[in-house]
Amino acid sequence: MIETAIQELVRELSGYVLQPGDSEYEDVIKIDNGRIQFRPRLIIFPAVVEDVRLGLKFAITNNLPFSIKGGGHSAAGYCLNEGGVVIAMKNLNRITFDPKKETVTAEMGVIWYDVYKFMQLTNTGLIPVGGGCPTVAPPGFMLGGGYSFVSRSYGMSIDNLESLKIVTPDGELRHIGVNSTSAEDIDLFWACSGGGGGNFGIVVEMEMRVRKPLSKKMLVGQIRYPLEMAEDVLGYYNDWVETVPDAMAVYGFMGNQKDLIDKTTNVKVLGLTPVFNGDGAEGIDLLQGLLKLKPINADLFNMTLPDWEFYNGYTTRVAGRSSYIRSTVLPQGGMNNKVAKVIVESMSKAPSPESFAVWTHAGGAIENVASDATAYVHRNSRFIPEIKSIWDLDKPGDTLKNVEWAYEFFERLSDAGNATGAYVNYIDPLQHNWAEQYYGSNYKRLLEIKKKVDPNNYFNFQQSVGSPFNPTKELTDISPINRTRV
Repeated sequence: MIETAIQELVRELSGYVLQPGDSEYEDVIKIDNGRIQFRPRLIIFPAVVEDVRLGLKFAITNNLPFSIKGGGHSAAGYCLNEGGVVIAMKNLNRITFDPKKETVTAEMGVIWYDVYKFMQLTNTGLIPVGGGCPTVAPPGFMLGGGYSFVSRSYGMSIDNLESLKIVTPDGELRHIGVNSTSAEDIDLFWACSGGGGGNFGIVVEMEMRVRKPLSKKMLVGQIRYPLEMAEDVLGYYNDWVETVPDAMAVYGFMGNQKDLIDKTTNVKVLGLTPVFNGDGAEGIDLLQGLLKLKPINADLFNMTLPDWEFYNGYTTRVAGRSSYIRSTVLPQGGMNNKVAKVIVESMSKAPSPESFAVWTHAGGAIENVASDATAYVHRNSRFIPEIKSIWDLDKPGDTLKNVEWAYEFFERLSDAGNATGAYVNYIDPLQHNWAEQYYGSNYKRLLEIKKKVDPNNYFNFQQSVGSPFNPTKELTDISPINRTRV
């Protein structure tokens, strides 16, 4: 029965399909997090938008789970599934630029690398408010909110979203955006602006505003300190970030780097990553206090933001190793001495030298949008830490100790920093009360929209809007990290 249905689908598609045993199949099911080993029954590669509709109809008609795969960076592997249908978007990759509107429109098989390179070739100097990792795809990134190195200047990625085209569960292709007039379209666009990927339909195209930086090149770089200096560094940083202009963003890093002399050994460091959207000399002046704290090394550059993404963005990939990823959201003042102590103690006990954590520096223009104006609720947060516990793929026996370490680390970090939630783009199958943590007071409206747009709950997975799944706060069961559905 299913074989006959697949044959009929193949005849209808302009694109193509892969099944287990086909030559490309094994490569396609590999994603950034190598721990994820799901094997779908069918992978559909749309060549045109109509193929997306056909693929969705096929999955629903045959009662098969389905997922949408873009860049393959779903922390929990929700872009794949076991035994179902995956719609792999990569061949939908057309990009156009409207110089009058200063917008770029991209089909959603692209990754940020494609968009950055495309905009560089326009020679306009305009940049999208996009992701720091070039291999991440825009749809998942933007549907969850999307923090950029220039978000303090221009808002979140969703704040620069003009319109999108989405195939809804009923099979309709809808074009919605800031100029939508019907209540249904307004609600759906609101939900797609921070409500998370995979909940309301399949986004096939996005139109984004592009921005003119305040200078042709930005001051960017890395400043690294010995980990044991965390209290001194964060004691200064926590107050200092409240004094800097919106043009300055200073992200953070906790992990290992190679010893500067003996490259065979690691040194545990606390790092800061400044990105200044302005004149380099002004940026250097702003960083003087940090530079006086005696870092191990400080590497500063003047380069365009896309070039910085290409230079630095690949360093945060899991790159096929095993990983467990978790997040928290901290308010103003959240990088306090208590947090510094937790960082030193926890990073010193990391089971794997490959593990690291980073944080996003928020505020600025992000706060200019009300917490209920889009589905993204954490507008008044200041820091968004993310832990990537990473271990060797060939050591599955190390899973429990690495997961427990990361979980406990961020439980303590959240308590010390008075956390206000978690970030849906770092989706975590072990997150207790995930709906409240990700969406806060906006979850009620998301539920209402979900019931209208997807009354049969076709778009469902373990942590989809409306899912009853809720792991316990005490870590007694890690099996949710090994599945996509309840």
